[in-house]
Amino acid sequence: MQQATAHNTSRFAQPLREFFQPLVSHEGLSYYLEDLNPLWSLTDFRARVVQVINETHDTKTFVLKANHHWRGFSAGQNVGVNIEIDGVTHKRRYSMSCIQDSRRQFQITVKRVPQGRVSNWLHDHIQVGDVLNMTAVAGDFVLPPVLPQKLLMLAAGSGITPLMSQLQTLLANGYDGDIEFLHYVRSPVDHIFGARLKALAIKHSNLRVHWCEEDDGKGSAPERFSPEQIARRVPDYHERHGMLCGPTGFMAAVREHWEDEQLTGQLQFEYFGTPPIMRNAANGDIAVEVSLGRKARTIESAGNQSLLEAMESAGESPTYGCRMGICHECKCRKTAGVVRNVLTGELSTDGDENIQLCISVAESNVSLDY
Repeated sequence: MQQATAHNTSRFAQPLREFFQPLVSHEGLSYYLEDLNPLWSLTDFRARVVQVINETHDTKTFVLKANHHWRGFSAGQNVGVNIEIDGVTHKRRYSMSCIQDSRRQFQITVKRVPQGRVSNWLHDHIQVGDVLNMTAVAGDFVLPPVLPQKLLMLAAGSGITPLMSQLQTLLANGYDGDIEFLHYVRSPVDHIFGARLKALAIKHSNLRVHWCEEDDGKGSAPERFSPEQIARRVPDYHERHGMLCGPTGFMAAVREHWEDEQLTGQLQFEYFGTPPIMRNAANGDIAVEVSLGRKARTIESAGNQSLLEAMESAGESPTYGCRMGICHECKCRKTAGVVRNVLTGELSTDGDENIQLCISVAESNVSLDY
């Protein structure tokens, strides 16, 4: 009788194990939890939209509540957003535009970009209650560990977002140094965070906000960045630590002037968009060879394209995220050759090291572990 009972038990045990296996396995449990609530993921960083704020005619702030995978951020850092459109996942990174704190609630501010697939999708489709798939916080465009007594913040367009996070964090933590905040915009209707900045300037006597408009609607001369313009707005800018963020052309003009004035050590910056790639005159128009070791093929790379662009032009599909040197998703092992970092201008050694494909330009024949 005992043998029959044992036999019957073993006969049913295997089907029971197969039935309950999805529930007790890590992947299975995560699947069922996410089916109950998309935020209840054991593996993925996600966030629910709790508020959508219209900042301007083409800019929205998305207030997000993260799940337990949230690890916080430092003012000036950015976070990845993965959006699936027509079955294809698109990855973009956006700076946090809120004060740095320990809560799971944070916000990103997105400007609608003409023909921009992800920014337009966010504007047109994302509503309160939606859950977004995220990737980890990253970026080293953060406030210096020892705060200077004089700060200059220079932003253009949506480049204001990381600076807004830094500004609010500084003031909330009692920073009493002197801050000059300049935002370069097309017109008065493009004042992102306009009301908030005005309120901060009224509350904090150590903050001065300057709106530099190309067209103020009153027939005034366009106010764009130039050595004369910055000297007029902030006569003591030479004495200040600078924080800079904005489109490529704007940042190039600012960085060039800082270099002319030998102030490069006083300027931190982050690009909003693909960094400019300057040719090395010594190489001229000569293309170099890039050996892809694991693919067992060799491609060419011109002097005016990043290694990421060269690989894509050759039909490869390397992993990437921001295309701006921020997220490090395109990191790849270089086993030989010299590359130039387009952000810093620094040349790598002719040896084995990790590089970022999106901001690396080949200066010689290069071998990659790809």
